[in-house]
Amino acid sequence: MTADVVRQAFSWIESVAVPADGGLGWQEAGERFDDLYAGTAGVLLGCAEAMATGRHPAVTTTDGGVATAAGSALDRVAAGARGRLVHLARHEPDASTMPDDGLFDGWAGVAVALRAWARVSGDRAALDTAASVTAGIAERLLHRPVDPGRCADIISGDAGILLALLDALDEGSDSVVVQAAHVLADGLVGLAEEQPDGPHWRMRAGDERLMPGFSHGTAGVAYVLATAGVTLHRDDLHHIAVRAADGLLALGRRPGGWALPLLVPPRPDRPAVTFGWCHGPTGTVRLFALLDAVDPQPRWGQAVEECLGALRDSRVPQRLYPGYWDNLARCCGTAGVGQVLVDRFQDAADPALLTWANTLAEDVLARTVSTPAGGTWSNTAHARTPPELPPEPGFMQGAAGIAGWLARLAAPATAPVLPWL
Repeated sequence: MTADVVRQAFSWIESVAVPADGGLGWQEAGERFDDLYAGTAGVLLGCAEAMATGRHPAVTTTDGGVATAAGSALDRVAAGARGRLVHLARHEPDASTMPDDGLFDGWAGVAVALRAWARVSGDRAALDTAASVTAGIAERLLHRPVDPGRCADIISGDAGILLALLDALDEGSDSVVVQAAHVLADGLVGLAEEQPDGPHWRMRAGDERLMPGFSHGTAGVAYVLATAGVTLHRDDLHHIAVRAADGLLALGRRPGGWALPLLVPPRPDRPAVTFGWCHGPTGTVRLFALLDAVDPQPRWGQAVEECLGALRDSRVPQRLYPGYWDNLARCCGTAGVGQVLVDRFQDAADPALLTWANTLAEDVLARTVSTPAGGTWSNTAHARTPPELPPEPGFMQGAAGIAGWLARLAAPATAPVLPWL
């Protein structure tokens, strides 16, 4: 059943595509996006996740490197998304749809998506284009004026850009990219704000509140610096990531368990804690798991278990009250939790984790929206009438990310396409 839902999801994604230079594009609220969060790059990443399971025929390429659509909707969606991104990179370097170099809203996400696709499909043209985009990002970084107010986070800032550069170095050493990675890493260290429990990063210097979770704050920046410590062979980066992780452990301690606060200091109109990839244990666990893999210590394994315990205690996916757990997607919702459970199953070989992930999947499958073109999903805003939001095709809040997770759940031995997402 899950495989059929995945096929139906890509059929729906194909049905809402719009022609775009070089291939296909996707819209949100009537505006076309090419980024990793909501647009074309994210759709291609969802295709890569589904393709990586080995249950779908690969998109073939001609001698000229142009993808040709085969019989399935996944193939056609992948060909259209890949073609659009290659065209964008080669012909529209100043396109308004790609305003900066951020990971989830800019050029870094284009490079990451093309590279992920190339790894699972063998598409050399996509890999070469990713390398070209990454080199351009590195060159711009090396000539960027100093900006003390620059964004530090994974979503739009230097941490996300550094993650994309490190991803590129897995394919081989490029001196300009290596140099830019060191510059970004040093800059992030310089943006650290010492607190009594250790270093923290605000989304931007001067922001009123810390958001210590993965998408906009300390957990995400520390994850990137720990990754950079390994890739760039720098113990200093590993050490600051460890100090930050220890601070997060202290910050999340509370009677009855561990849960990282959403905001420091809190706001009365926002929940004290959330549980998704963006601000909760679903994202933060990735930092602790990475540190445990790099330098196993009892506290990191315990921290992983505490994150999973916080997710169990949250009673996800139950909707305990209006506004609680209204999201099914990768960033803030059920698919993100399910993805980390599959990751942990690979590391721990605990069948209970797969049982848990399948329980989440049952809830998501029960909420599939059937259309003449295929299946999709709607998130919910409980204060709106009607509360169901329009379905989205993208990765972080839409069908591509959900379908990618469901495909992997059906083949749980498949390695994650991106270990941080």
